[in-house]
Amino acid sequence: MSAPIGPKLLLNAGEAAELLGVSETTIREMWKHDELPCIRIGRGRKVTRQWLEDYIAAHMEAAS
Repeated sequence: MSAPIGPKLLLNAGEAAELLGVSETTIREMWKHDELPCIRIGRGRKVTRQWLEDYIAAHMEAAS
């Protein structure tokens, strides 16, 4: 079992995947196809909690 995700400013693919309930591969594919914004730090990519919330809100509105 993984440790709880604390109040981090930036989340990696695994942490974002855990919060959305999807796989890391899904997050990486979303980044690859520019469906979810990310920033590069070194060789890694990160996403903010706000961007995850924005993604959810945008897709909830589209489903309505």
